Amino acid sequence: MTANSFLEYFLVLFGWMLNNALWNILLSTGLFALPLVFKVLGVWLKVREEGADEGNKGVLALPRIEHAMYVSFCVMLFCCVPLLPVDISTIKYDSSRAKQCGVSVPSPQNSGYKGLVNDFDGKTAEVPVWWYLLHMVSKGATQAMIASIPCGDQLRQLRFDVQNTKIRDPIVLQEVQSFADQCYSRSYFKLKNSNSQLSDATINAVGWIGSSYFLNTSGYYDHYTSTEPRSQWPYDSGRDSGYPDVGRGGYPTCKQWWSDGTNGLRARVLASIDDSTKHAMQLKFSKDQWEEMALRWLVSPRNVGLSGSGDTYAVGSSDESSGLTGNVTRLVSSIGVGLKQSEALPGFDALKQALPMIQALLEMMVIIVIPVLMMFSAYEPKTVVTISFALFALAFITFWWELAGWLDDRLITILYDSMAEQGIINNSVPFAGFFSSTADGWIMNLVLGMMYVVFPMFWLTMLSWIGIKVGDMARAISDGGKMPQAAGESGGKMAAGAAKTAVTKGAK
Repeated sequence: MTANSFLEYFLVLFGWMLNNALWNILLSTGLFALPLVFKVLGVWLKVREEGADEGNKGVLALPRIEHAMYVSFCVMLFCCVPLLPVDISTIKYDSSRAKQCGVSVPSPQNSGYKGLVNDFDGKTAEVPVWWYLLHMVSKGATQAMIASIPCGDQLRQLRFDVQNTKIRDPIVLQEVQSFADQCYSRSYFKLKNSNSQLSDATINAVGWIGSSYFLNTSGYYDHYTSTEPRSQWPYDSGRDSGYPDVGRGGYPTCKQWWSDGTNGLRARVLASIDDSTKHAMQLKFSKDQWEEMALRWLVSPRNVGLSGSGDTYAVGSSDESSGLTGNVTRLVSSIGVGLKQSEALPGFDALKQALPMIQALLEMMVIIVIPVLMMFSAYEPKTVVTISFALFALAFITFWWELAGWLDDRLITILYDSMAEQGIINNSVPFAGFFSSTADGWIMNLVLGMMYVVFPMFWLTMLSWIGIKVGDMARAISDGGKMPQAAGESGGKMAAGAAKTAVTKGAK
């Protein structure tokens, strides 16, 4: 047995453990036989309702009762009685798609679910033959279809991982705010006052504190310096003339402060990114591209507010106001940060993470209630077929999500490549705006909703309808033994009616 998500890896086994417990309860209390008793009584009452011309009631009832019992016992044997043992080591997390696309995915034992692995270690469940075979067929068909989809870049997943990265070091966080005040705001003010109009490329390039324009254009970051001593740089009398040597370091230029090796703010901010996210971005983009995309988000006012206490350099970290005005300012800032927090949780990014969990929970629910559903249906083949289609449809949803992810990657690539060609965004890093965005356009939201939600819902509805129809056919086949008897009864009545008509005409 295989699983496509970490949560499914545990919930499928847990579902079968509870399924076994429920079936044992039905066996120990004798409730499993109650539907068989009602079925036998129903057959007997049906026979008693038939006319005297049908013959001996006992002879009629016996084959019908045997037929009903044989079908029910076969359903119980293959679909209710646990036979094939399964434990946590038997179930395998399917990483074939990750290997196909060259993505490194940890095993459940090496992930945050390690505690659950220990909880289920040594516990065994048993699976009825039919559901074991159905699981293998469903997962096999799903993986075969997924393998036919080209590998995507997982841009939305990468954005989700980047936007869930916070600057954990409070010293670095404060330094980002100081850099914005002492370098970026001064450079931006100079740029606006020295130009009557800015080009689109310049507007996009100066939209964040690590701007390549300010770093590489003379008179900006190479001219302005830190107004406070920085211990990472020694005091330099030539550079720091005009500043007092207080023994706590020198006053680096903004360019040195930002990009000076391991001491620079750029390198220390990038250290906040975990290795898995960093590795995933390195596979998709060049060093300069992925670093700028990550940095644009990490040092943005939105992320600084989420990472810290709520103050951002968009409001100003050197606000010394007090009294009523200061309190109002801080209140507005707090409200703004609250809005930013809700805005910084992209709906479809979070939904995409939650959908496989919902799928695993639904699978567990269906697995647990199988014994009760079978008992209430009196072990009818129709119920088996309907549940089988439901489980297959749930397992196959993984394919629709993989297809939706690939289409989503293509749409994002087409959109941002087109904007780069038109000069709307920075050509060197076309996806920087996407990684810094926390809200997609409403058209993209409609498309995402269609791909990730409506597709699976339509698929489940369609398969459910087909399952009901095929279940009706299976029920008709199981009731096939009654059809000759019904035909014989109908033929006998027709013959009796024809004889009565002939006698009446002869009398006339």
